[in-house]
Amino acid sequence: MDFAHDVIAWKRDGGELDEGRVQAFVDGVVSGQVPSYQASALLMAIVLRGLSDDETVHLARAMVASGKTLDLRVLRRPVLDKHSSGGVGDKVTLVLAPLVAACGAIFGKMSGRGLGHTGGTLDKLESIPGFRVQLPQGDFLRQLERIGVAVVSQSERVVPADRILYALRDVTATVDCTGLIAASIMAKKIASGTSALVLDIKVGRGAFAADLAAARELGRLCRLVGAAYERPTTCIYTAMEAPLGYAIGNRLEVEEAWRVLCNEGPADVREVTLALAAALLPLSDLGLQEAEARERALAALSDGRAAAHFERWCYVQGGRWHPGEFHRLAGREVTAAGDGYVGRVDALAIGRAAQLAGAGRRTVDDAVDPAAGVVLHRRPGEAVAAGEPLATVYSRDPARRGQASAVLAGAFDIDEAPTPSANVVLARE
Repeated sequence: MDFAHDVIAWKRDGGELDEGRVQAFVDGVVSGQVPSYQASALLMAIVLRGLSDDETVHLARAMVASGKTLDLRVLRRPVLDKHSSGGVGDKVTLVLAPLVAACGAIFGKMSGRGLGHTGGTLDKLESIPGFRVQLPQGDFLRQLERIGVAVVSQSERVVPADRILYALRDVTATVDCTGLIAASIMAKKIASGTSALVLDIKVGRGAFAADLAAARELGRLCRLVGAAYERPTTCIYTAMEAPLGYAIGNRLEVEEAWRVLCNEGPADVREVTLALAAALLPLSDLGLQEAEARERALAALSDGRAAAHFERWCYVQGGRWHPGEFHRLAGREVTAAGDGYVGRVDALAIGRAAQLAGAGRRTVDDAVDPAAGVVLHRRPGEAVAAGEPLATVYSRDPARRGQASAVLAGAFDIDEAPTPSANVVLARE
């Protein structure tokens, strides 16, 4: 029997994989010596049996070692990063990246594209005409040194094992394993040269983690991998029952992020951004405590430095940023059936409606329409009268508008009394 067969059988029967077995298996997957059917079999055994703490760290190490790693120590300053576990209307990176740089720290991020009902930062940035998400490593480093902020696409040479295994997980129903998710997240962050990291782990209907307990387990494993590499990792747990902000869709979210950078915009986007900035900035070399970091971030929003840094970032990375100047698509409103107060606003349904409108992908090869999406007119707790708009869906295709509107119509509950407002930041570890 071959080595891969033995590893699969060992895990299937409840055995724990040591570092050597994990490394050899990952090496085989990347080289092609382990065929996809055997890799898929091991993934299914892992989902059914789970990964121990040690196995999760072993897998992350093997994935990091599968490709190129970036060494950002040449900058001689900590490079800060943030990762979101994925949500609906999550445009926080667009605000946080220039805000951190405006406060005097360095923010460097390799990001991905959206898939399914969640959006991707790269798609949002590419909705700005001319914005270049692919930069050579030398340009990436020079931009970080020059203006303190850069967000680029993930290199295919960084953690190639994750790209192969994720594609298999997507088609074999083996995505939902906390250890696999933690190893995937952290391997990419370690390999991209991150000095310190804050994770924004979403909790609720529109997120991977349905409840805080599941989110905390993901956070614990991520922090465990971070500790193994001596990378300080902080977890902020934020609510994703309803979408974040009012705009869902690529250019629509950039416009809303700009309003937050101009010290306006939705309170929930602002609060999540400030919570992440307050956790990130003390991990830099600025010598700030959390309270001081939050005050510095608030000042950068209120005095215009954060907005100015966003404009500079766009310019340096090739973008032609002109707020409000984009092709507006035809819209279709979804209205309230009766008087009352907005209760539930289903983030998952709204994310799917935006995807149907053209803002998201069903497969990695799908194209997205940068101007498509959904804009909410009411959020939980707000009063509404019969016939007033709850949301508008924007799409080039009338059939898509109709499909998205049908999904959107079921995303809202109208209650007789207002629901008490809930905190958007749930916990921190």
